[in-house]
Amino acid sequence: MLINEVCKKCSLTKKAIEYYEKQGLVHPKIEENGYRNYSVEDVTILQEIAVLRSLGLGIPEIKDILSSNNKSFALSKYQYVMELKKQRIVEQQKALEMLREDAQVEHVRDYIKEHILPSLTIKEKLVQSFPGGYGVYLSIHFGTFLNEKINSDEKKNAYCKIVEYLDNLEVSEEVEKYLEGSLALFKHEDIETMDKTMLDAVEHIEEYMETNKQSIEDYIQFRHSEDYKKTDAYKWQQLLLEFQKQSGYAEIFIANLKILSDSYRHYFNKLEKANEKFKEIFRERGVES
Repeated sequence: MLINEVCKKCSLTKKAIEYYEKQGLVHPKIEENGYRNYSVEDVTILQEIAVLRSLGLGIPEIKDILSSNNKSFALSKYQYVMELKKQRIVEQQKALEMLREDAQVEHVRDYIKEHILPSLTIKEKLVQSFPGGYGVYLSIHFGTFLNEKINSDEKKNAYCKIVEYLDNLEVSEEVEKYLEGSLALFKHEDIETMDKTMLDAVEHIEEYMETNKQSIEDYIQFRHSEDYKKTDAYKWQQLLLEFQKQSGYAEIFIANLKILSDSYRHYFNKLEKANEKFKEIFRERGVES
């Protein structure tokens, strides 16, 4: 198919198609007369590029999506990144409103330092530091705890240690594959809802355990059964736990997150108490925790 027909099918200009070719996104056959002959696959890719560009994605993001073995996850990741950008825009609009109302530049600068830079930097760093799922996993699961002010030297130091940890972390292909597959099955809102349910349960652990006693006991029995240990879920859970153990996850990431985030430290302390109660049930059922 020649470029004039491709332009019509994809609603793209010749210049745009030539640019995407130079970027290595399509590879038309060059005929003896010098004309480019675009395949059906080339046209399909160009149509997808046109859609992604209209949604505001740049060439690096599009390359990532097109080359991904799990396109559903890749799209999900950039949807999440756009949500973070939207949050930043809301804060930026607030800062502009402050300036419009004749606020002192120093006050607006302080607002930016306290509300715009710290609140999203770690979330974005988590996503941007990794090509795959681990950063998205951490950002979504801990995002609710990452909106506080960095208002002390101790918190600044903890923040720097978390960023350094993320910059130097190497995630295995197996772990990435598992997380990408898991995250692609859920909408981010679903994961956040599950996390909120967990937060509520930990905050009201006595009430939760009383209401769900039988379900908890059945769950414990299943999780310690041989049948469960034969499942892929058990295999992947052990893989993730081993990775976190070897990577310094608890000693560096969690330890500094407790310093950086007062709300996470509160949650962590509640979680430890909840775990003790679960261990009591383990012992009652004669199961090693």
